[in-house]
Amino acid sequence: MLPVNLDKLTPEDIQGVIDSEIAESLTLEYKEQLPTGQSEEKREFLYDVAAMANAAGGDILFGITDGRGSDKQCTGIADRFAGIKIGNEQSEISRLSNLIRDGIAPRIVGVSMHTTTCADGDVLVLRIPRSWNKPHMVTIGGVNKFYIRTATGKAPMSVNEIGRAFSEQRELREKIEQWKTHRLELVSAGKGPAKLDGEVVMLFHVIPISAFERGILRESWCISPEEKAQLHVPFQGTGERYNADGFLRFCDSEVPSLVRSYTQLFRSGIVEYADGRCSGELFPSLGPMIFGLELEREMINCYSDARNRFRRLGHSEGVYVGFSLLGIAGKWFYSTMIKRVAAHKTLCTVESFISPEVYVDPNEPEERPYSRTLLPLVDTMWQLGGLEGTPFRSANGWEPFENWQ
Repeated sequence: MLPVNLDKLTPEDIQGVIDSEIAESLTLEYKEQLPTGQSEEKREFLYDVAAMANAAGGDILFGITDGRGSDKQCTGIADRFAGIKIGNEQSEISRLSNLIRDGIAPRIVGVSMHTTTCADGDVLVLRIPRSWNKPHMVTIGGVNKFYIRTATGKAPMSVNEIGRAFSEQRELREKIEQWKTHRLELVSAGKGPAKLDGEVVMLFHVIPISAFERGILRESWCISPEEKAQLHVPFQGTGERYNADGFLRFCDSEVPSLVRSYTQLFRSGIVEYADGRCSGELFPSLGPMIFGLELEREMINCYSDARNRFRRLGHSEGVYVGFSLLGIAGKWFYSTMIKRVAAHKTLCTVESFISPEVYVDPNEPEERPYSRTLLPLVDTMWQLGGLEGTPFRSANGWEPFENWQ
């Protein structure tokens, strides 16, 4: 895989691949031409894409010819430009994206493409992330085959390899659930990155699929001033510090040593948003309540912040999104519409709750309030209070930012 964000790819980067005679590998492959509309070429293209997703991910460079040895066989070493010309970049990217989407199941999340024009020809780079939603099967034209990338090409997956792929996916979900449970326990015990001032606490997590891979520390980890300036904190936090997990920004409370909210950036890429302003007694006769509308809006703000951050950093992988609530027993969800929900004043009976995760591609177009991603989570939250889902719906759908009275 090329060591550069695709958005920053330059002709010099591609020329460097040829000048350095970089060889194909587990995560890098060269193709002279883009696939045409012929069935066989489309199948081979999808085999290559699925094989990389089922292995370690990687880049396929279209428009580069690899060399030939004395035996006339391909060496796998970048030799020269093939001289292709891509007339309409967006049209070609759209064609290949549709082919991948329609010809591979389940859908591969996080595929990205970029073209660059060099002096001796155009190159299209197709970047395929390592998938945690595998195994991926090519389904085009009635074909149902699994392939995996090897150091020398691609090969059909064995029964054992297919079984391991399913097992890895289950193990990842278990790791995420264990991690979220551990975070909730730490916050409950006052041992999180900062002690929160509030009876009810919401933790909102955005977890990249690579977060639980074991990595090697190659350089010091830090947050740029630009990233700090754009980082969202519930209730507009201004305090900040590095800590054992990464970087923390927080909003101070009126109570010394406590905070109202914080955002924790983990070195692994996980983002944890914590909001301690989730409850109160606006009407003494109604008892303690949880501010449901404010929680909906904060989920949207947090997800939007993480989504934008991943895009700025060039992350193309899928993410898991979910929330947790602490201290909710004996309280009910208040919606600002007393007359509408008074009949549904159901007290929460559990002390804490951890939602299921939503698996999402943050690079896919989706506008606020991100109904496809967040509405299932929001409806789950309101079900804790006895409702079927969020009351903030109109004929136009979910509208949490309307002036509800």
